[in-house]
Amino acid sequence: MRPPPLPYLLLLLVFLPSPPAVAAAAGPASWEALRAAAGRRAASPVTQEGAAAGILRRLLPSHARSFRFQIDHKGGVCGESSCFKISNVDGSGKDGAELLIQGTTAVELASGLHWYLKYWCGLHISWDKTGGAQLASVPPPGSLPRVKGVGVKIQRPVPWNYYQNVVTSSLSL
Repeated sequence: MRPPPLPYLLLLLVFLPSPPAVAAAAGPASWEALRAAAGRRAASPVTQEGAAAGILRRLLPSHARSFRFQIDHKGGVCGESSCFKISNVDGSGKDGAELLIQGTTAVELASGLHWYLKYWCGLHISWDKTGGAQLASVPPPGSLPRVKGVGVKIQRPVPWNYYQNVVTSSLSL
């Protein structure tokens, strides 16, 4: 028997519901089961914090010691929601850190880093074709802008998020 042609397989993949869509249709209990399963497969907090620090080292190596990352695996900052929180490190922070970014996953930590660099430092990061990383506006280590008050907390309005969208630069489906 001959395998089905590739276009038919692609159509099948496009029209099959995603796990979040199936869970949403089934109700809150299914969402909780899906979240629990994802939590069991999550990398350790140390691995996730290292991943976020790796992004910073690749993007701004001179600022690698200016930020400290911390996974909120017990829900003290975010509760049951996906979020990140950016706060100042008072005095001489551990290893020269000026800012602490806490979040529920490495994706949230990276989102917090991006949010801080974009809204507090005026940094723009995009695909190379549309301008790439424009890093000149970031102040030197030791003089990064401080966040106001006890910090900034950004909570996601949806319980599930993705690393990338299927529609990317110069690609149409």
